[in-house]
Amino acid sequence: MAAALALGLLASCARPSAAPTAPRAPATAPSGGSPHLIVLLAVDQLRPDRLSAALPGGLGRLMREGRVFADAALQHADTETCPGHATMLTGRQPGPAGVPSNEFVERDTGRRVYCVEDDGEDAAVIGGGAEPAQGRSPRKMRVSALGDWLKASQPGARVFTVSGKDRAAITLGGQHPDAAYWLDRGPAQGFTTSRYYRSELPEWARAFNRAAGGEPAFLARVPDRWEHPTGAPANGARRDDYPAESAQFGRTSGHPVRDPDVGVFLERLFYTPFLDDVTLDFARALVRSERVGLGPGVDLLAISLSATDPVGHLYGPGSQEARDALIRLDAAVGDFLAFCEAQVGQGSVLVVLTADHGVLELPEWLVETGASECPLPTGRGSSRALAEGVVAALHSALDPKGSPVAPWVMTSGYALTANRRLAEERHVPVSRVVDLARRWLSSQPGIVHVWTQEEIEEETGPAPFAVLYRNSFDPERSGDLIVQPAPTCLFSPSSTGTSHGTPYLYDRAVPLVFFGSGVAPGVVRGRAATVDIAPTLARAIGLELPAGLDGHPLALQP
Repeated sequence: MAAALALGLLASCARPSAAPTAPRAPATAPSGGSPHLIVLLAVDQLRPDRLSAALPGGLGRLMREGRVFADAALQHADTETCPGHATMLTGRQPGPAGVPSNEFVERDTGRRVYCVEDDGEDAAVIGGGAEPAQGRSPRKMRVSALGDWLKASQPGARVFTVSGKDRAAITLGGQHPDAAYWLDRGPAQGFTTSRYYRSELPEWARAFNRAAGGEPAFLARVPDRWEHPTGAPANGARRDDYPAESAQFGRTSGHPVRDPDVGVFLERLFYTPFLDDVTLDFARALVRSERVGLGPGVDLLAISLSATDPVGHLYGPGSQEARDALIRLDAAVGDFLAFCEAQVGQGSVLVVLTADHGVLELPEWLVETGASECPLPTGRGSSRALAEGVVAALHSALDPKGSPVAPWVMTSGYALTANRRLAEERHVPVSRVVDLARRWLSSQPGIVHVWTQEEIEEETGPAPFAVLYRNSFDPERSGDLIVQPAPTCLFSPSSTGTSHGTPYLYDRAVPLVFFGSGVAPGVVRGRAATVDIAPTLARAIGLELPAGLDGHPLALQP
């Protein structure tokens, strides 16, 4: 498998008003196949090799009836949620978009920064008695998105985003959507937004969240436990009880979900396929209440379905849990597509299916099946041990004997940033800190390369990875060093589960399917990427493309 992935890699290489909106007149079917509603469905952590035209529901329908770009892959190295979603509707790579990773270290202050955090009072999260101190907005993004281009061209257009994750909804929305909504497991305990978008939640959203019997009403249809098949590989999944899976909610069916404590309930919900059910329920309420798709022009609804990601992290993409979540999602997407077509009109919807990244199979399973290329015995290394090791090595080289260990570098994922304040205090050149760290990291088993800023900016590192790291790089927000693990090696703080974040095809390959108004079905081979989605959609609805895009329009007709 890893050899095939390597070959694939070489081959692909002013804010909206919160005022209530006026009722909208029903739409008539557009002429010439022009859509009234664009729906983006981003499935978090969905590998394309898990999809099939044989699936009976909506995912299968999209594969059968849509235009499938079969070789689609991300063109950036840091394969995480925030950068993955940021590319979809901006047409820009994560580095230029200012979103190199989920979180990054500010070089001047050493502070870790979340990609959509905003400390401004006008970005406070709405809902709950004790609102979190840190707000949410797209201000960290340095670019506009399709929704912004659409509203500039058609002022009456409506743009909404929905997700289980704040960072997914916010990055999809661009700078000025009508609203971005996400599920808050904290004080709000329901679907919420921030004051960047609206002064308060609309009544329909409050009604959706309203408590019934001591819990939010939208949780009523969530079962007590998540029951799923446990048997043999007849359904294409691994046996249910596999030691390398996380035991956080149990390794076998059924996993606990419902709890009298709403906070506990929501935390458990997040790691089940029912997260996507309630997300789509909220999207239905939004479409009905805001009459999305029923205006004179084109509206945009972007939905990120998050459940595949936490399920995959805990159990791996080959698990019974992941298989059951996919089957449930297939049915849920089918129902939602039918709902959109009923609301807007048959032939009036243009749908895009994609993902923000893929994922590595459980390293231990790859070792067991002979598919591992990692030199580490189990395929798994400790990111914590790696971070502690480089700090200890720097302490030994730079600090006086007997002095306390100093934090010479800060880590975030596979990135390391030199502590500039400490270096200045100790009169040590930052370049020396970076070079010592690079030398030590390069000597560690399971690490194939350690990228410097100079290599990345000049694209002088090993091909074909240089361009991928360049597309992820932001000179103010990316680390001084970026660690590239060997293929199929996973460096993680956990001894179970799996993750993503590398430049290999198992993390970069994503589904990319266009379906509906103006789209010719078929399978298209060759280069395609999520950064192409926004220019493709813009051209499909007659928008002029902004200058400087990294993506380009894909052909939706032969």
